[in-house]
Amino acid sequence: MSARVTMKDIAAELGVSINTVHKALTGKAGVSESVRAKVNDKAEEMGYHRNTSASSLRRKDINLVFCLPCASREGAYFYRYLWEGCNRFEQEVIDQGISIERVEFVVGGYADALEHIDERLQVGEKIDGLLAYVPGDDRATHLLEQIAEAGVAIELVDGDRPHFDRLGASLADYSTAGSLMAEQAANLVHASGADARVLLLAGDPYTDSHYLTARAFHNYLRDHNVPWQVEDLTGAHAQVKQLERELKARLSSSEAPELICSVFAVGSELVADTLVSANKAGEVMVIGNDLFPESALALRRGIFTNIVYKDPVGLAYRGAKTLGDYLLWGKTPADPVQKGAVEMVFASNVDRYCKLAGI
Repeated sequence: MSARVTMKDIAAELGVSINTVHKALTGKAGVSESVRAKVNDKAEEMGYHRNTSASSLRRKDINLVFCLPCASREGAYFYRYLWEGCNRFEQEVIDQGISIERVEFVVGGYADALEHIDERLQVGEKIDGLLAYVPGDDRATHLLEQIAEAGVAIELVDGDRPHFDRLGASLADYSTAGSLMAEQAANLVHASGADARVLLLAGDPYTDSHYLTARAFHNYLRDHNVPWQVEDLTGAHAQVKQLERELKARLSSSEAPELICSVFAVGSELVADTLVSANKAGEVMVIGNDLFPESALALRRGIFTNIVYKDPVGLAYRGAKTLGDYLLWGKTPADPVQKGAVEMVFASNVDRYCKLAGI
Protein backbone atom coordinates (compact mmCIF):
# COMPACT_ATOMS: atom_id res chain seq x y z
CA MET A 1 0.00 0.00 0.00
CA SER A 2 1.37 3.42 -0.91
CA ALA A 3 2.09 5.94 1.85
CA ARG A 4 -0.65 8.42 2.68
CA VAL A 5 -0.18 11.81 1.01
CA THR A 6 0.32 14.61 3.53
CA MET A 7 0.13 18.41 3.40
CA LYS A 8 3.92 18.41 3.56
CA ASP A 9 4.04 16.39 0.33
CA ILE A 10 1.73 18.85 -1.42
CA ALA A 11 3.75 21.81 -0.13
CA ALA A 12 6.96 20.27 -1.47
CA GLU A 13 5.41 19.66 -4.88
CA LEU A 14 4.21 23.26 -5.19
CA GLY A 15 7.12 24.95 -3.48
CA VAL A 16 4.95 26.65 -0.86
CA SER A 17 4.74 26.45 2.93
CA ILE A 18 2.75 23.83 4.80
CA ASN A 19 0.81 26.69 6.37
CA THR A 20 -0.29 27.86 2.90
CA VAL A 21 -1.45 24.34 2.00
CA HIS A 22 -3.33 24.06 5.29
CA LYS A 23 -5.16 27.34 4.71
CA ALA A 24 -6.03 26.43 1.14
CA LEU A 25 -7.38 22.99 1.98
CA THR A 26 -9.34 24.08 5.06
CA GLY A 27 -10.87 27.19 3.48
CA LYS A 28 -9.15 29.63 5.80
CA ALA A 29 -8.30 33.20 4.85
CA GLY A 30 -4.75 34.25 3.99
CA VAL A 31 -4.25 32.78 0.51
CA SER A 32 -5.37 34.02 -2.89
CA GLU A 33 -8.04 32.17 -4.84
CA SER A 34 -5.50 31.22 -7.51
CA VAL A 35 -3.21 29.64 -4.91
CA ARG A 36 -6.16 27.91 -3.28
CA ALA A 37 -7.17 26.42 -6.65
CA LYS A 38 -3.62 25.22 -7.39
CA VAL A 39 -3.35 23.57 -3.96
CA ASN A 40 -6.69 21.85 -4.27
CA ASP A 41 -5.93 20.65 -7.81
CA LYS A 42 -2.57 19.27 -6.69
CA ALA A 43 -4.15 17.59 -3.65
CA GLU A 44 -6.70 15.85 -5.91
CA GLU A 45 -4.00 14.85 -8.39
CA MET A 46 -1.86 13.32 -5.62
CA GLY A 47 -4.78 11.50 -4.01
CA TYR A 48 -4.80 13.50 -0.79
CA HIS A 49 -7.67 12.65 1.61
CA ARG A 50 -8.32 14.84 4.59
CA ASN A 51 -8.94 12.97 7.84
CA THR A 52 -11.88 15.00 9.13
CA SER A 53 -12.26 13.12 12.40
CA ALA A 54 -8.61 13.58 13.22
CA SER A 55 -8.63 17.24 12.25
CA SER A 56 -11.59 17.94 14.52
CA LEU A 57 -9.83 16.52 17.54
CA ARG A 58 -6.29 17.39 16.51
CA ARG A 59 -3.16 15.64 17.59
CA LYS A 60 -2.47 15.31 21.30
CA ASP A 61 1.29 15.63 20.89
CA ILE A 62 1.44 19.37 20.37
CA ASN A 63 4.73 21.14 20.97
CA LEU A 64 4.53 24.82 21.89
CA VAL A 65 7.39 27.24 22.40
CA PHE A 66 6.93 30.43 24.40
CA CYS A 67 9.63 32.93 23.42
CA LEU A 68 9.39 36.07 25.56
CA PRO A 69 11.75 38.54 27.25
CA CYS A 70 13.54 37.47 30.40
CA ALA A 71 11.65 38.10 33.64
CA SER A 72 14.71 38.99 35.70
CA ARG A 73 16.19 42.43 36.41
CA GLU A 74 14.25 45.09 34.45
CA GLY A 75 11.98 42.33 33.13
CA ALA A 76 10.54 41.85 36.61
CA TYR A 77 8.47 45.02 36.19
CA PHE A 78 6.43 43.86 33.17
CA TYR A 79 7.67 40.69 31.47
CA ARG A 80 7.37 38.71 34.68
CA TYR A 81 3.60 39.12 34.33
CA LEU A 82 3.61 37.93 30.73
CA TRP A 83 5.19 34.74 32.04
CA GLU A 84 2.56 34.57 34.79
CA GLY A 85 -0.11 34.56 32.06
CA CYS A 86 1.76 31.70 30.37
CA ASN A 87 1.85 29.83 33.69
CA ARG A 88 -1.90 30.10 34.05
CA PHE A 89 -2.45 28.72 30.57
CA GLU A 90 -0.02 25.86 31.19
CA GLN A 91 -1.89 24.84 34.33
CA GLU A 92 -5.15 24.70 32.38
CA VAL A 93 -3.81 22.34 29.70
CA ILE A 94 -1.65 20.15 31.91
CA ASP A 95 -3.62 16.99 30.95
CA GLN A 96 -4.27 17.80 27.30
CA GLY A 97 -1.08 16.47 25.72
CA ILE A 98 0.53 19.86 25.13
CA SER A 99 4.25 20.11 25.66
CA ILE A 100 5.47 23.64 26.46
CA GLU A 101 9.03 24.89 26.20
CA ARG A 102 10.08 28.29 27.58
CA VAL A 103 12.69 30.36 25.78
CA GLU A 104 13.69 33.56 27.60
CA PHE A 105 15.95 36.15 26.03
CA VAL A 106 17.73 39.19 27.41
CA VAL A 107 17.60 42.70 25.94
CA GLY A 108 19.17 42.56 22.48
CA GLY A 109 19.03 38.77 22.30
CA TYR A 110 15.66 38.19 20.64
CA ALA A 111 16.91 37.57 17.10
CA ASP A 112 19.51 35.09 18.39
CA ALA A 113 16.79 33.17 20.22
CA LEU A 114 14.64 33.05 17.09
CA GLU A 115 17.58 31.97 14.96
CA HIS A 116 18.13 28.99 17.26
CA ILE A 117 14.44 28.03 16.93
CA ASP A 118 14.70 28.33 13.14
CA GLU A 119 17.79 26.11 13.09
CA ARG A 120 15.97 23.45 15.07
CA LEU A 121 13.16 23.47 12.51
CA GLN A 122 15.63 23.14 9.65
CA VAL A 123 17.01 19.89 11.08
CA GLY A 124 13.51 18.43 11.37
CA GLU A 125 12.52 19.21 14.93
CA LYS A 126 8.76 19.42 15.41
CA ILE A 127 7.39 22.72 16.73
CA ASP A 128 3.68 23.29 16.21
CA GLY A 129 3.17 26.72 17.70
CA LEU A 130 5.17 29.73 18.84
CA LEU A 131 4.00 32.39 21.27
CA ALA A 132 6.39 35.15 20.29
CA TYR A 133 7.14 38.66 21.47
CA VAL A 134 6.50 41.26 18.81
CA PRO A 135 9.74 41.83 16.82
CA GLY A 136 11.42 45.21 17.03
CA ASP A 137 13.94 44.94 14.19
CA ASP A 138 14.27 43.57 10.68
CA ARG A 139 16.33 40.53 11.63
CA ALA A 140 13.83 39.27 14.21
CA THR A 141 10.95 39.97 11.81
CA HIS A 142 12.66 38.03 9.00
CA LEU A 143 13.33 35.06 11.27
CA LEU A 144 9.71 34.96 12.41
CA GLU A 145 8.64 34.99 8.77
CA GLN A 146 10.91 31.99 8.10
CA ILE A 147 9.49 30.16 11.11
CA ALA A 148 5.94 30.80 9.86
CA GLU A 149 6.93 29.55 6.39
CA ALA A 150 8.07 26.31 8.05
CA GLY A 151 4.45 25.71 9.09
CA VAL A 152 4.61 26.94 12.69
CA ALA A 153 1.52 28.78 13.93
CA ILE A 154 2.64 32.08 15.44
CA GLU A 155 0.75 34.21 17.95
CA LEU A 156 2.36 37.57 18.72
CA VAL A 157 2.32 39.20 22.15
CA ASP A 158 2.48 42.91 23.09
CA GLY A 159 2.22 44.17 19.52
CA ASP A 160 1.42 43.13 15.97
CA ARG A 161 3.01 42.72 12.54
CA PRO A 162 0.00 42.05 10.28
CA HIS A 163 2.06 41.87 7.09
CA PHE A 164 3.42 38.41 7.85
CA ASP A 165 1.70 35.08 8.28
CA ARG A 166 0.78 35.02 11.99
CA LEU A 167 -2.26 33.39 13.57
CA GLY A 168 -2.98 36.61 15.44
CA ALA A 169 -1.76 39.04 18.07
CA SER A 170 -2.63 39.78 21.68
CA LEU A 171 -1.86 43.28 22.86
CA ALA A 172 -3.02 46.04 25.13
CA ASP A 173 -5.04 48.93 23.73
CA TYR A 174 -2.13 51.38 23.67
CA SER A 175 -4.24 54.15 22.18
CA THR A 176 -6.58 53.94 25.15
CA ALA A 177 -3.61 53.77 27.53
CA GLY A 178 -2.16 57.03 26.23
CA SER A 179 -5.52 58.80 26.04
CA LEU A 180 -6.53 57.68 29.52
CA MET A 181 -3.23 58.90 30.95
CA ALA A 182 -3.61 62.27 29.21
CA GLU A 183 -7.21 62.68 30.38
CA GLN A 184 -6.29 61.97 33.99
CA ALA A 185 -3.28 64.28 33.67
CA ALA A 186 -5.60 67.09 32.54
CA ASN A 187 -7.92 66.40 35.46
CA LEU A 188 -5.07 66.49 37.97
CA VAL A 189 -3.54 69.69 36.65
CA HIS A 190 -6.92 71.43 36.48
CA ALA A 191 -7.89 70.35 40.01
CA SER A 192 -4.56 71.43 41.50
CA GLY A 193 -4.52 74.83 39.82
CA ALA A 194 -0.84 74.25 39.02
CA ASP A 195 1.03 75.46 36.00
CA ALA A 196 1.22 72.91 33.21
CA ARG A 197 4.84 71.89 33.13
CA VAL A 198 4.63 68.24 32.13
CA LEU A 199 7.43 65.73 31.64
CA LEU A 200 6.70 62.54 29.67
CA LEU A 201 9.05 59.57 29.84
CA ALA A 202 8.23 58.43 26.32
CA GLY A 203 10.29 55.25 26.24
CA ASP A 204 11.80 53.65 23.16
CA PRO A 205 10.35 55.03 19.88
CA TYR A 206 10.95 51.62 18.25
CA THR A 207 8.91 49.70 20.84
CA ASP A 208 5.22 49.49 19.91
CA SER A 209 3.85 49.78 23.43
CA HIS A 210 5.96 52.86 24.20
CA TYR A 211 5.56 54.70 20.91
CA LEU A 212 1.81 54.15 20.54
CA THR A 213 1.06 55.13 24.15
CA ALA A 214 3.17 58.30 23.90
CA ARG A 215 1.58 59.21 20.56
CA ALA A 216 -1.93 58.77 21.95
CA PHE A 217 -1.00 60.95 24.95
CA HIS A 218 0.03 63.81 22.67
CA ASN A 219 -2.92 63.29 20.33
CA TYR A 220 -5.40 63.54 23.19
CA LEU A 221 -3.95 66.85 24.36
CA ARG A 222 -3.98 68.23 20.80
CA ASP A 223 -7.49 67.02 20.02
CA HIS A 224 -8.85 68.51 23.26
CA ASN A 225 -6.98 71.79 22.84
CA VAL A 226 -5.00 71.36 26.05
CA PRO A 227 -2.35 74.10 25.76
CA TRP A 228 0.54 72.36 27.49
CA GLN A 229 4.15 72.24 26.49
CA VAL A 230 5.07 68.64 27.15
CA GLU A 231 8.74 67.71 27.27
CA ASP A 232 9.53 64.16 26.15
CA LEU A 233 12.42 62.21 27.61
CA THR A 234 13.10 59.31 25.25
CA GLY A 235 15.02 56.15 26.07
CA ALA A 236 14.24 52.87 27.78
CA HIS A 237 16.06 49.93 29.37
CA ALA A 238 19.47 50.58 27.84
CA GLN A 239 19.39 54.30 28.71
CA VAL A 240 18.31 54.11 32.36
CA LYS A 241 21.43 55.88 33.72
CA GLN A 242 21.08 58.71 31.22
CA LEU A 243 17.37 59.06 31.95
CA GLU A 244 18.12 59.18 35.67
CA ARG A 245 20.60 62.04 35.19
CA GLU A 246 18.17 63.99 33.00
CA LEU A 247 15.29 63.44 35.40
CA LYS A 248 17.36 64.67 38.36
CA ALA A 249 18.33 67.76 36.38
CA ARG A 250 14.67 68.57 35.61
CA LEU A 251 13.62 68.10 39.23
CA SER A 252 16.38 70.38 40.55
CA SER A 253 15.74 73.19 38.07
CA SER A 254 13.73 76.33 38.82
CA GLU A 255 11.10 75.11 36.37
CA ALA A 256 10.60 71.62 37.70
CA PRO A 257 7.57 69.77 36.29
CA GLU A 258 4.32 69.71 38.23
CA LEU A 259 3.40 66.42 36.60
CA ILE A 260 5.46 63.46 35.38
CA CYS A 261 4.02 60.64 33.27
CA SER A 262 5.75 57.47 32.13
CA VAL A 263 4.59 55.18 29.32
CA PHE A 264 6.61 52.15 30.50
CA ALA A 265 7.31 50.18 33.66
CA VAL A 266 11.04 50.78 34.04
CA GLY A 267 10.47 54.51 33.58
CA SER A 268 7.80 54.42 36.29
CA GLU A 269 10.17 52.79 38.76
CA LEU A 270 12.89 55.26 37.84
CA VAL A 271 10.58 58.20 38.58
CA ALA A 272 9.65 56.81 42.00
CA ASP A 273 13.28 56.14 42.98
CA THR A 274 14.46 59.55 41.76
CA LEU A 275 11.73 61.43 43.59
CA VAL A 276 12.55 59.63 46.83
CA SER A 277 16.31 60.24 46.50
CA ALA A 278 15.69 63.93 45.70
CA ASN A 279 13.34 64.30 48.70
CA LYS A 280 10.53 65.37 46.38
CA ALA A 281 8.18 62.42 46.86
CA GLY A 282 4.63 63.73 47.11
CA GLU A 283 5.59 67.16 45.71
CA VAL A 284 5.12 66.15 42.07
CA MET A 285 2.06 64.45 40.61
CA VAL A 286 2.96 61.19 38.87
CA ILE A 287 1.05 58.86 36.57
CA GLY A 288 2.98 55.64 36.00
CA ASN A 289 2.41 52.69 33.71
CA ASP A 290 2.22 49.04 34.74
CA LEU A 291 1.55 47.43 38.08
CA PHE A 292 4.29 45.61 39.99
CA PRO A 293 5.19 45.48 43.71
CA GLU A 294 7.29 48.67 43.64
CA SER A 295 4.72 50.73 41.70
CA ALA A 296 1.89 49.49 43.92
CA LEU A 297 3.90 50.55 46.99
CA ALA A 298 4.59 53.97 45.43
CA LEU A 299 0.86 54.41 44.86
CA ARG A 300 -0.02 53.45 48.43
CA ARG A 301 2.59 55.87 49.80
CA GLY A 302 1.42 58.78 47.70
CA ILE A 303 4.53 58.91 45.50
CA PHE A 304 2.34 58.04 42.51
CA THR A 305 -1.04 59.61 41.89
CA ASN A 306 -2.22 56.90 39.49
CA ILE A 307 -1.04 53.89 37.51
CA VAL A 308 -2.22 52.83 34.05
CA TYR A 309 -2.83 49.08 34.15
CA LYS A 310 -2.57 47.10 30.89
CA ASP A 311 -3.07 43.57 32.28
CA PRO A 312 0.03 41.76 30.92
CA VAL A 313 -1.10 38.54 32.66
CA GLY A 314 -4.33 38.46 30.67
CA LEU A 315 -2.54 39.57 27.53
CA ALA A 316 -0.16 36.59 27.51
CA TYR A 317 -2.85 34.17 28.70
CA ARG A 318 -5.15 35.13 25.81
CA GLY A 319 -2.33 34.74 23.31
CA ALA A 320 -1.37 31.31 24.63
CA LYS A 321 -5.00 30.15 24.74
CA THR A 322 -5.61 31.33 21.17
CA LEU A 323 -2.62 29.30 20.04
CA GLY A 324 -3.66 26.23 22.03
CA ASP A 325 -7.27 26.34 20.83
CA TYR A 326 -6.11 26.59 17.23
CA LEU A 327 -3.71 23.66 17.45
CA LEU A 328 -5.99 21.44 19.53
CA TRP A 329 -9.36 22.14 17.97
CA GLY A 330 -8.76 24.22 14.85
CA LYS A 331 -10.49 27.23 16.43
CA THR A 332 -9.45 30.65 15.17
CA PRO A 333 -10.37 33.94 16.87
CA ALA A 334 -13.14 35.99 15.27
CA ASP A 335 -10.69 38.90 15.25
CA PRO A 336 -7.00 37.99 14.89
CA VAL A 337 -6.03 41.07 16.91
CA GLN A 338 -7.21 40.83 20.51
CA LYS A 339 -6.88 44.04 22.52
CA GLY A 340 -7.07 43.85 26.28
CA ALA A 341 -8.74 46.39 28.53
CA VAL A 342 -6.76 49.30 29.98
CA GLU A 343 -7.75 50.77 33.34
CA MET A 344 -6.70 53.53 35.71
CA VAL A 345 -5.57 52.42 39.16
CA PHE A 346 -5.94 54.57 42.28
CA ALA A 347 -4.69 53.99 45.82
CA SER A 348 -8.25 53.07 46.79
CA ASN A 349 -8.48 50.13 44.35
CA VAL A 350 -4.85 49.03 43.98
CA ASP A 351 -5.34 45.93 46.17
CA ARG A 352 -7.93 44.60 43.74
CA TYR A 353 -5.62 44.96 40.77
CA CYS A 354 -2.70 43.45 42.66
CA LYS A 355 -4.84 40.39 43.32
CA LEU A 356 -5.75 40.10 39.63
CA ALA A 357 -2.09 40.31 38.64
CA GLY A 358 -0.92 37.88 41.32
CA ILE A 359 1.22 40.47 43.11
